[in-house]
Amino acid sequence: MAEREPKVCLTFDFDGISAWAGSLGMTSPSAVSRGEFAGRVAVPRVLDILAREGVRATFFVPGITVEAWPDVCRRILDEGHEIGHHGYHHITPVTLEEAAERAQLEQGLEAMDRCLGGHRAIGYRSPGADLSPNSTRLLAEYGFVYESSMSAQDFEPYWCRTGDVVDGTGVARFGPEIELLEIPFSWSLDDFPQLEFVMNASGVLLEGLDDPEKCERMWLADLDYMVEEIPGGVFCMCFHPEVIGRGARIRVLERMIARGKEHGAQFMTAKAAADDWMSRNAFG
Repeated sequence: MAEREPKVCLTFDFDGISAWAGSLGMTSPSAVSRGEFAGRVAVPRVLDILAREGVRATFFVPGITVEAWPDVCRRILDEGHEIGHHGYHHITPVTLEEAAERAQLEQGLEAMDRCLGGHRAIGYRSPGADLSPNSTRLLAEYGFVYESSMSAQDFEPYWCRTGDVVDGTGVARFGPEIELLEIPFSWSLDDFPQLEFVMNASGVLLEGLDDPEKCERMWLADLDYMVEEIPGGVFCMCFHPEVIGRGARIRVLERMIARGKEHGAQFMTAKAAADDWMSRNAFG
């Protein structure tokens, strides 16, 4: 693979019901149905497009979602895509003590092993894309190769650290790098805050419902910039199937794939992008 060739990682956070019940605490039949749409309709719809276009992608899946839709998850793997770890319940580790965070990792790994014929995830994205002070150390301990929840670069992978200390004024003391690669994440390349509407009994939590074509222009402009300015960069897009897979929004995914192909980009899983980068950038 050419070092200066642009790389595109299409990633999908297949949360299912877990995000609504976990992070948002919403278990009404209406909220549950929005998560159910991902497993019943959206992920198969996305997989059909990826198959037609010959594109490989990464799906970050909570353990509880693997248990709910094992057949859909097996199809993801059978068609050559990657499944990464996304917690067990969709609960941010920032709120958890170390023992509880460790349990979420172990339960997610066990669910994949049991339901997916021994599958072992080597990539991780935190629910809510937010890490605790213990997260990177635990991920390295459990043998993860990469994670994708941080934003210190936009289109270039980098080594994670552990032991950072930041006081209440923002003064930072950075800890040492560890052998865990970051595939950078950005909320600006995430469909959920742009397009999803969330309201509970207390009122509107997220307005969303933006124009998909506006989002498409914004995302494609970032892709164009990376191709022009960051040779060999890694463009990591974060989709949620229940968002991008509903109705005509799926056309945005199709057009992003088309633009990437126009640029001669290599579409690959996040694992493949991590392996490619690490083959040229040894740790230490």
